Amino acid sequence: MVNHVVVCNPEYPYPPLHLARHVRGLPANLHEFQQTYLESLIAHEAGHTHHSGLLPAGLHGQLVNMLEDERMERLTAVDFPHLTALFQLAADVDAAHAIEQGGLGGDVLRGCLLHRFTCHHPIWSFTPDQADAGLWPEVKAIVEEAWVAPTYDAVVDAARRILQILNLPEQAPEREEFRFFLDGSGQALLPPEPGPTLPGGPGDGPGRLHGAEPRPVKPEVDPQVTPRAEYLRAQVQGEARRLAAALCPPALPDRTQPSRDRGRYRYDRHETGSERPFDLKVGSKRPGPAHLRLAIDVSSSMNHQDRVVYARRMAFILTLAAQQSGTPILATAFADDPQPLIQTGTLPTAALNAVADLQAYGNTRLAPTLQGLWTPVLPGRSITVILSDGALMEGDYAQCAQLRAKHDGLVVPILLDVQPDVAAAYERAFGPCVLMSDPAQLTTHVLTFLRTLLR
Repeated sequence: MVNHVVVCNPEYPYPPLHLARHVRGLPANLHEFQQTYLESLIAHEAGHTHHSGLLPAGLHGQLVNMLEDERMERLTAVDFPHLTALFQLAADVDAAHAIEQGGLGGDVLRGCLLHRFTCHHPIWSFTPDQADAGLWPEVKAIVEEAWVAPTYDAVVDAARRILQILNLPEQAPEREEFRFFLDGSGQALLPPEPGPTLPGGPGDGPGRLHGAEPRPVKPEVDPQVTPRAEYLRAQVQGEARRLAAALCPPALPDRTQPSRDRGRYRYDRHETGSERPFDLKVGSKRPGPAHLRLAIDVSSSMNHQDRVVYARRMAFILTLAAQQSGTPILATAFADDPQPLIQTGTLPTAALNAVADLQAYGNTRLAPTLQGLWTPVLPGRSITVILSDGALMEGDYAQCAQLRAKHDGLVVPILLDVQPDVAAAYERAFGPCVLMSDPAQLTTHVLTFLRTLLR
């Protein structure tokens, strides 16, 4: 036996939103999803220690890994039946990422991977569409034979036979597009001490580190919730839940079809003797995905009339609702310089703590904040809410106008009790703005606006 340390990355990406509804058992909360996926990953690696052997090099090793992953998970689930649901979730998630990357087609070698993810799925299945498509039935039979093979050596032999059928040498290099989906993406097999390279094994892959190479950086741990964030969460939980439902609305029927016994009764059909006198609504139609970007003024003037208190509350509700619904959100506070609150890699509790600690200080400078806020690429429609109560410098207005012209998304500046000339300057830079004189109505107004917009 060789001692290996497997480091698993807990921040596995959420499946693409337009495919997520087909992932069975998928948690809606991103943090809960990453915890569940990490559990499946740990169980998967533990299963390898019981049932698998050393991986061959190159493409042969990748193919063995594809076949052995399914065989090993089936054997592990026999001893630990409760892991079946975890393995199914992980397979559906990986299938969604694979489909997003290359669809349901591809060559036969890709089919060996995709068939492992989709073999039990009710909708998804691999359909070969390359020049070697005629070889798929023969290869598929060998793949499924390997899944129930009695020994690991039989899996290695099955992979060798597939390569022979595809006229590929065993020494062929690994294929880059497979690396994300095989053991090793986000994982690193580390020798206990710096020294010679350890032999490969299940779990080896692109994340493998050898010899004196540095160990990976320890993953960031989500901090404990601060008292201020805990207090705010207790206050706004109800509003956050209602907004979360608006951010992730239920699917609506997209068509009707005649039915014998269900749906809306149609007397005209009854009169004509139709056997299907009902209109049944079927199918599902969801609004396209969206993400939120929030720019909050924390200049000194926001202390007037407790504006920063209301802004903090609004930002906290939006952050909590986005986490509950799995909606991407970015947030930056701005005064003299940008103060990033929530970025793409910010952990959930850290995001809530940062928003809860918002304090007002300094002057008002917006353009650098927008440049950083609009740089990350996120899925779906972009909705940017800018909250400010003060005038910008003339040069800042011009920079904001240039950035706005390049940004493809909805931008909603909300101005708290500003002078008419300030409002006119904002409208020249951004277009129509929302003017508010009472900061106490800020949260209600923003939440109502977003519910209407995302309906």
